[in-house]
Amino acid sequence: MRKSMWLGMGLTVLAIALLVKLGFWQLQRAAEKQQLFDQFQQGEAQQQTPVPLQSIEQLQDLEQYQPVTISGRFLPAPILLLDNQVWQGQVGYQVIGLFEPAAATRLIGVSLGWVAAGSDRSQLPALSLPTQPMDISGLVYTPSLGGFRLSEHVVTEAATSAGQTELIRIQRFDPTALTNLLSLPLADRQLLLAESEAWGWPRAWQPQVMSPAKHQAYALQWFSLALACLIVFTIAARSNKKKNNKECP
Repeated sequence: MRKSMWLGMGLTVLAIALLVKLGFWQLQRAAEKQQLFDQFQQGEAQQQTPVPLQSIEQLQDLEQYQPVTISGRFLPAPILLLDNQVWQGQVGYQVIGLFEPAAATRLIGVSLGWVAAGSDRSQLPALSLPTQPMDISGLVYTPSLGGFRLSEHVVTEAATSAGQTELIRIQRFDPTALTNLLSLPLADRQLLLAESEAWGWPRAWQPQVMSPAKHQAYALQWFSLALACLIVFTIAARSNKKKNNKECP
């Protein structure tokens, strides 16, 4: 067998192995995303029986999208605006208030819904939060810190309206980074304000991730490419073998 054939075989095996590995990785991601959607649906089904939160430590032990209730109050400032959030085709912000639970030492970021960004990005929306003691219902949520983002900076802009309400535009909700930047102790997990709550801003919570079906489609593509490589190499090898047989006296 010629040296070029050995090289071609080696490269083909390497390519097929890589494509197959990518296919199985996509299937693994599909299973992970399916589990996430299952947790969300299970949380929705349990809306009638939310867990009363008594401590931040209890929050850490609950599953993603577990419905809960908690007592406390919102800080009047700061209010966080999570940038680049889309609602019905329009770009805006997700409003995140900092909730101080009763008898707790850390604050919980509560996503309250969506507001429009406006045509002038230098002007942040005028917002205020209720500050009286209250009970709220929501879903436990762990913010994602991965994926594509426009800036490596957590905080991109801060503004003060009438010396009262501080609005801070952020690229992502990173509890550790925000704790250091704001000198406010934040819990590692958030709450998504329940859609059944009568106040807040427009919201329709769902997992903000690629669907399992898309991961499965990508897996099929990778496996198809691996099969195509194998077929092409097999055809080329047979053609080369026939050519060599004809050249032999």
